[in-house]
Amino acid sequence: MNKTVSVLVPVNNEEVVLPALFAELERILEPLSGKYQFHVLILDDGSVDKTADIVRNHASNAYSTGLCSFTRNFGKESAISAGLDRCESDAYIIIDADLQHPPELIPEMLMQWESGFKLVECVKKSRGRESMFYKFCSQLFYQSMKSLSSLELDNDSDYKLLDKEIVLMIRSFPEKNRFFRGLISWMGYPTYQIPFEVPNREQGKSSWKTWGLIKYSLSSLSSFSSAPLQLVTVIGVLMLILSLLIGSLTLYQWALGNAVTGFTTVIILLLMIGSMLMISLGLIGLYISKIYDEVKSRPGYIVKEELNSSANESGKPK
Repeated sequence: MNKTVSVLVPVNNEEVVLPALFAELERILEPLSGKYQFHVLILDDGSVDKTADIVRNHASNAYSTGLCSFTRNFGKESAISAGLDRCESDAYIIIDADLQHPPELIPEMLMQWESGFKLVECVKKSRGRESMFYKFCSQLFYQSMKSLSSLELDNDSDYKLLDKEIVLMIRSFPEKNRFFRGLISWMGYPTYQIPFEVPNREQGKSSWKTWGLIKYSLSSLSSFSSAPLQLVTVIGVLMLILSLLIGSLTLYQWALGNAVTGFTTVIILLLMIGSMLMISLGLIGLYISKIYDEVKSRPGYIVKEELNSSANESGKPK
């Protein structure tokens, strides 16, 4: 019996790029369809365009097609989790719809999986056509993740092949707010890496906004490191040392009979201390909010529509 492979594609308003993606998957997977049974599951993360209609009307000779639509936009991490929850396959491939994850790497990914690697991931040689600001922020995030959590995620991507053993392990984790790339790296499975150049996005535009990326970065960092909380203690110690120095200097001047002046200095110190306190409260609040989200135990997503969402339900390719 052929091994089953689920190709999971998170999408959000990607009606422009889906036809090109399906055509490329057809070209790549057709020669492999005699050895593997492919199931492509489109994870519609609250699209308001014709994304779902395109998926419903699509048929292929190389793979079966499924659709899982959410009631609203829950985020890419939730979409990936939904795909991993719903499919029962021997291997799972996560790929973006915009073709910036080249589908032509799939045969090599499967070959390395067959050779014994339970995790095959594609890493970027370069970040492609991005603004200098975006590249700077990306490097800042990766360096922060490395320093605070010891996770090496430089130029990492969500473009990965996971063996069913890894997926079963991920399903056993009770946490709702997941950072997929960090979680996979943290698990520590032997990995085969395939470098690739990121192609330019030819159609459509990314649904990521600047503020969304900032929130995503903060959530990801706090998911794998408590170091920012320790920073609050460090700030407190530094301010204590500073206050002791200034207090000692003030007492020394008083002992010499000099008038104690420095209204400006006092104002600056109050502003510094107030800023430090607000930053500290913000960091603590970030972790409390994550605890609050986990304690509520709400589902990470709500499904509005499912069409052949499971590889087992879909049967053979049409």
